[in-house]
This record gives sequence, structure tokens and C-alpha cells, in this order.
Amino acid sequence: MSHKPLSEQDYQRLSSILARFAAHGCMSLEKLDGFFAALLAGPEAIRPAECLPLILGDAFDDEAAFPSEKSLEQFVALLRGHWQDIAEALKHGEFQPWLEAGADGLATGNDWAEGFSAGMELLNDDWSLLFDAPDEAPLLEPIMLLAFERHPDPEMRPLADGIDPALREELLSALSPSVHGIHDFFAAIRRQLEQEEQELEREREEPRRPH
Repeated sequence: MSHKPLSEQDYQRLSSILARFAAHGCMSLEKLDGFFAALLAGPEAIRPAECLPLILGDAFDDEAAFPSEKSLEQFVALLRGHWQDIAEALKHGEFQPWLEAGADGLATGNDWAEGFSAGMELLNDDWSLLFDAPDEAPLLEPIMLLAFERHPDPEMRPLADGIDPALREELLSALSPSVHGIHDFFAAIRRQLEQEEQELEREREEPRRPH
């Protein structure tokens, strides 16, 4: 069954729902996009419904957050639609991060990168495979620079003076190639593991030769 992408109206609806719960610590659409990108590009896909507490923040425990069960189901359907949009974009090499411009008309990418970092934390140990890979680890650099730029602990910020406009433009341009590279890295590992499992299964099924 082919996937039907979310429409512009669907995205407006999803964005407005998320914005309604901003005071509860809910993710913005930009942060959600980074979060889903990490889950889909990373070691193991985690379904949107499993992440509702992280997405909605305190609103997840607020019974009045959604007026009816149907409205909650519609919200989850929009989440799944966006999730699938990202999955399809990664599959076809067409992923572009959802970056929203600020009051000055410029996108900073911080929310997106912070969302990606939050997604990484769910499978932190498995992400160490990428951190420990000398050739592929640099793929994380543009994401981490943006994700930690606003960290409340100044010592955790990668650049003491912040990111200048020229570097920011460079980092934002690198997000899409980085996500695709990360996706390819973990996909290759999964393929290798699957092949090893299949070989072991064949070995178990082969009849033993008599001595």
C-alpha cells in the first residue's frame, strides 16, 4: 500500500496542535521533525505512539488536553503521517529537515537539532557505534553543534562565542547529508546482522553428515 503524504493543511493542523501545548513542554513541529529523523535514521525505529509522553510533555497526563478520544486518534494519525513522510524521504534520498524561521526570518536549526539529540538519547548505547566509527562520526558534528549551542551549562556549549551566520548556514546545509549518512550507516549494520542471522539459521537447518 503506497503512502499518501500529509497535505499542507495536515501540517498546519499538526503544528497548531503542538503549539497549543507549548507551555506544557510539548515539542514544536521543528523539534518533532528532528526527533523523528533520529528515530528513523538511527539504530532501531521506535514508533510515534511509543513516544507520546516525550512529544506532548506534561500535556500527556492532562485528561483535558484532547476533547475526545477521536481528537487524540486524529493527532496520532498526523504524527504517523509525518513519521512516514520522513521514512519515505530517507528511503528515496530526499530528506530535508523541517526548519522554521524566527521573527527575523532566519532559521537557526537549534530546535531541530535538539529534537534529534533527544531521539538519540532513547537508544544511547547503540548510538555509540556511530560515535566510535572514525570515518562516520563527523556526520554528527553539525547536529551536535546546533543541539548544544543553547545548553544551559555554558561548559557544554561547543563554541563559547556561539555560531556565526556563515558557520550556521554551513551547518544547516549539512543536516540533510548528515541524516542520510547516519541512516546509511545504521542500515548497513542492520543488513549485516540480518545476513549473519540468516547464515546461522541455514547452518542449523542443514542435516548433519554421518561420520
